[in-house]
Amino acid sequence: MKREHILSAFFIGLFIFILYQLFLIFSPFINAIFWAGVLAFAFHPLNQQIARLPKINRSVASVITTVFVVLIVVIPAALILLSLIREAIDVYQALSSRITVDQFTRWIENIRQTAAAKWPPEIAKYLDYAEKNVSSLLVNGVQKTGNFVAIKFASITKGFIFGIINFFLIGFVLFFFLRDGQYIYEALYRLIPMENTHKKLLSDKLNEAFAAIIRGQFVTSILQGIMATIAFWALSLPAPFLVGSLTFLTSMVPITGAATVWVPFAIYLFVIQAYTKFGLLLVFGIFGISLMDNILKPLLIGEKTKLPILLLFLGSLGGLRMYGFTGIFLGPLILSVFFVLLKIYREQFFPTEV
Repeated sequence: MKREHILSAFFIGLFIFILYQLFLIFSPFINAIFWAGVLAFAFHPLNQQIARLPKINRSVASVITTVFVVLIVVIPAALILLSLIREAIDVYQALSSRITVDQFTRWIENIRQTAAAKWPPEIAKYLDYAEKNVSSLLVNGVQKTGNFVAIKFASITKGFIFGIINFFLIGFVLFFFLRDGQYIYEALYRLIPMENTHKKLLSDKLNEAFAAIIRGQFVTSILQGIMATIAFWALSLPAPFLVGSLTFLTSMVPITGAATVWVPFAIYLFVIQAYTKFGLLLVFGIFGISLMDNILKPLLIGEKTKLPILLLFLGSLGGLRMYGFTGIFLGPLILSVFFVLLKIYREQFFPTEV
């Protein structure tokens, strides 16, 4: 083997090893870096407008934009998280004070009497079992919940502290992405070993796909959260702000989406025979909240990315499973890159068929 080949192999091996070590070093902060990148991409036009103002250089513009984003996004997100925790505790305490074993037994008895007259015998049989064993079921449930909370308390506390650190880290990284993002982009662009036409095609497609995914996910989720909050407030249901915030988060999840939040409440209203509220929530939930997942979101994302609805759905679901919450964005993005590379491959190796 020639000396040049040995040196090349050594260099490539060393380079891959260093890249792997860098990945291990930065992996705890991948999510913070990713979300800082999302925010930098979303607010880049605003940052450019501020930088054009008189006596405003790139660094000052980045500081102003970062402060603005922190004030309207990061801090509100932290406050929403704290409000969710506080409201969830309030709901738990309210339910704990109202639902005792005797009350729950009477509630089951009322349902059983109704079931005996209107429902199939099989359901009434299960309700008899529930009534006889409600005490042990509740006690065991409380004990298991207490044990789970005790075991997980340390990890929950650690995760909460790390989450606060991540909020600050997002703001810190965001400043550098806003200030130096163009240089980072140009450096990466030059490093890609492809023809300029192919690099431009890949870059343009990534920009289009990323913008469409951000717009599609966030716009629909915000609207669904607002609609859920209004619906629960109008129907005088508990914790409308909590429900709206949870709807915002769950609406990004494929398949179940926002229905994960409002469907259990609808079932509860049906069980307690609040049929008017049940009907209103069911209609509003299906045709107001969840319909956006099936119409508005595919239109906003699919129109720009040109991805088939089935692949868009599977990409979001697979991304969620592989990468967690960030995978909802990464899945469709990776699919978009795949189709661009497929197009380049066809142009390169099968030019007569294109």
